[in-house]
Amino acid sequence: MIERFIDSSTKRKKIIVKDKLRYFDNIPVFSIVEFNIYGNCNRDCSFCPVSNPEIYEKRHEGISIELFSKVIDDLVEINYQGKILFSAFSEPLLHKELEILISNAKSKLPNTRIEIVSNGDLLTVKKLKSIFDAGLDTISISMYDGDHQIDHFTQMANECGLNDSQVILRRRYLKDGNYGLTISNRSGLINSNEFRDKNEEIISELPLKSKCYYPFYMILVDYNGDVLLCPHDWSKKLKFGNLTKNSIWNIWKSKVLNSLRGRLANSDRNFNPCKSCDVLGTVIGEDSFDAWLLSGEIEK
Repeated sequence: MIERFIDSSTKRKKIIVKDKLRYFDNIPVFSIVEFNIYGNCNRDCSFCPVSNPEIYEKRHEGISIELFSKVIDDLVEINYQGKILFSAFSEPLLHKELEILISNAKSKLPNTRIEIVSNGDLLTVKKLKSIFDAGLDTISISMYDGDHQIDHFTQMANECGLNDSQVILRRRYLKDGNYGLTISNRSGLINSNEFRDKNEEIISELPLKSKCYYPFYMILVDYNGDVLLCPHDWSKKLKFGNLTKNSIWNIWKSKVLNSLRGRLANSDRNFNPCKSCDVLGTVIGEDSFDAWLLSGEIEK
């Protein structure tokens, strides 16, 4: 087993995923719906595929209110009570109607957690107050520039009367031999070994011969409605359908996704995009994984 650096935000996410595990029609429901609500990011971080224009085409377009509302209605149908996360492959604060998205989700699904992962560059006191007034529960701010950002964002949170469980600061700059993050190669698009903790082993042999729990506990929705495998598939190689034509629940319990779950349960990653991925996929979601095995919906 290769030792990995595990950051605190991953540990927090693990607790939420376990706590939010529910069933619908005796099938385990995803604990997280992650939305990629926009086609662009304002940064070009070296450990992110956004920095390579040959891989990531920046588009100034986002999920429509109509499509987002339809997906939320899908979630209402299954009495969804998990976490709605705005993150994935973009900077969520670039979406001009972010507050409408948050309010739409929270009004229809009051028992969900609504969270954002942001680099914080576009954040002001006014914006921070606005998104929390709309119904946001937590924003995790990835700080890339240095310790001085801690005071900057802490002061902003204090002005809004928000605590450290509502505004979470995540170090993403080099200090003490690491960047504060659990790194992956984004399904083969970057050299993650350049950014590992100094005590981590170099990963050189792929595909990994290990399980992955991602499609057992979460589902990812792109801004055009495509349902993707997971947030590590930056090339968007594996799509399971589009939510303009299908429901999120039908896709989640589909035969093609269950077949893939069976392969990952047997440590078989020899397919795209998983064969090029070095993510440690067993840190989060063990309870969801076990629930799927007990459901009889997949073969192991």
